[in-house]
Amino acid sequence: MKRVLFAMALCLLAVTTTAQAETITVCSYGGTYNKALEEAFAKPFTAETGIEVVFVSFPNYAKMKAQVQSGNVEWDVVEPSINGYVLGAHDGLFEPLDLSGIPVDDFVKGGIQPYGVSTVYYSHNVAYRTDVWPAGQGPKTWADVWNTKKFPGPRAVKYTAYSNLEAALLADGVPPSEIYPIDVDRAFKKLDELKPHIKVYWKNGAHAQQVMRAHEADTGSFAAGRMLDLAKDGVPVVPEWNGAVVDLDYLVILKGCKHKDAAMKFIKYTTDPKRQAKLAMASYYGPSNLKAYDYIPEDMARQMPSHPDNMKNAVIIDGEWYREHGKEVTARWEAWKMQ
Repeated sequence: MKRVLFAMALCLLAVTTTAQAETITVCSYGGTYNKALEEAFAKPFTAETGIEVVFVSFPNYAKMKAQVQSGNVEWDVVEPSINGYVLGAHDGLFEPLDLSGIPVDDFVKGGIQPYGVSTVYYSHNVAYRTDVWPAGQGPKTWADVWNTKKFPGPRAVKYTAYSNLEAALLADGVPPSEIYPIDVDRAFKKLDELKPHIKVYWKNGAHAQQVMRAHEADTGSFAAGRMLDLAKDGVPVVPEWNGAVVDLDYLVILKGCKHKDAAMKFIKYTTDPKRQAKLAMASYYGPSNLKAYDYIPEDMARQMPSHPDNMKNAVIIDGEWYREHGKEVTARWEAWKMQ
């Protein structure tokens, strides 16, 4: 009997050890956002399942595609923006998801897709330092960002054409509802005006925070969540919501990844409204499961991109337009930066 019990204990130990040893790698945007993901999702997920979660950054599309095509897949779950999601789905980079049990109707429109489950809304906003211009008296619109006589000082924008073309057209007076299809020539003509004042093309959210923290730029285009997080640390900066350029992130599973089942468990775990509320309150990004707002105080909800008041004059990025035109636009953008 003792031998039987001993053997059973060994088997149980082996099963437990195997479960605890399984690790999935999640590629997201790094910095404070990855820390928020870890607190809201990863730590409780590991406690419940024994599956460890390791975060890396950031979701570079070329690297994602190279991993799948070479069969050497390092990332299990990736969090691309809507542009990367649409392109990756078209290029066949993602595993189809098991969507059973996910409350689709609770999510924002388009939040649940065959290959992706949305996590957060985030937005590119006008932001400025309040030690340069007092709160409420700084640049409030994209036209103000372009007005370097009224608001002199260095600017910073994202390193991609993505979101900057939209901002340029808004600065040129195009209504949010008429941004797409993008008039590329008009957008670049407007960008020409701002270019002499752009001192930094930031590459990710952490870099954007560093730019504002170090006073490398006084205003420009920044993710609102990153700026609110920075303000919480005492850096004098505020985002404005007028003309926000809004994006939607998705969690996807790379085709051929090593831990597909565990990755699927993790993605389903993130759809819970209470967990999404925790992520939203830690990151200031809007939850994609609208039931999450039941658990977010109103004063915080008003600082999130998906709050109805903040969406009134917002532009939602059209991933399909970028899938069709992204390659040529990116080539022109890179050449423009080098001029």
